[in-house]
Amino acid sequence: MGVLNELVNYQVKVEGGDKASNFKINSLYFFDKYRKSDKFVERIPVAKIRTGGFYFLHYLDDSNWMKWSPIFAVSVKRFDNLIILYAINLNFIPIEIRVKIFDKLFSEKDFQGASPGDPWKKDVYSRKFNFENIYKELVTYKLQYSVMEFNVAQIKIAHKIHLSEVPKFLYSQHPKNKYDPNKLIQIWNKKAKDSNSRDKEMSQLVVNEMYDIGKEISDKYVILKDHIKRLQASFRKYGRK
Repeated sequence: MGVLNELVNYQVKVEGGDKASNFKINSLYFFDKYRKSDKFVERIPVAKIRTGGFYFLHYLDDSNWMKWSPIFAVSVKRFDNLIILYAINLNFIPIEIRVKIFDKLFSEKDFQGASPGDPWKKDVYSRKFNFENIYKELVTYKLQYSVMEFNVAQIKIAHKIHLSEVPKFLYSQHPKNKYDPNKLIQIWNKKAKDSNSRDKEMSQLVVNEMYDIGKEISDKYVILKDHIKRLQASFRKYGRK
């Protein structure tokens, strides 16, 4: 295992508990930061979100897992008057797997002397970001479904997570989102069965079709149909201005 795993284990040792109690401590720590922003958990304009960075979003949606989203931003697409952010939503990934997915992104040197004044603050992690490599990790664990679309107009508040806070961030959750490992495993097992079909449909997916609420969903989307329905319902309720 890499440096992220080592830092998570070190943090647990320092706190003097186990990973479960550490998860609770981290969750309360970030909950407080979202209310009182600082340079390590920094509230930023939505327009300053960059691919290759960790963020926490307060998002207009009926689903709690979307409403309070810890994310890793991977791409942005624009069409008509919409801007769509694609991001890995950590709410859909078991905490034990989160570290494994991102471990290869960092080296020990990256964390040495990390502070809000260093170059990481300026460009977050984009210098090291390669979505293809991270997507391969998602495929390995059949977690491609964790990549979600966020209509930028529905993002109420965004916080940028500084590099030094990432080990804590990966082992945390918004307190209003109950962490239910059994539910996550059930979703994981269900999605894993049609992982290949999902990939095929994703490769055919046209973004503007998803947000065209005036048309029927195309028959070519079978696995993704419910996902598109949920996305359209959210867009219809919160996304149109």
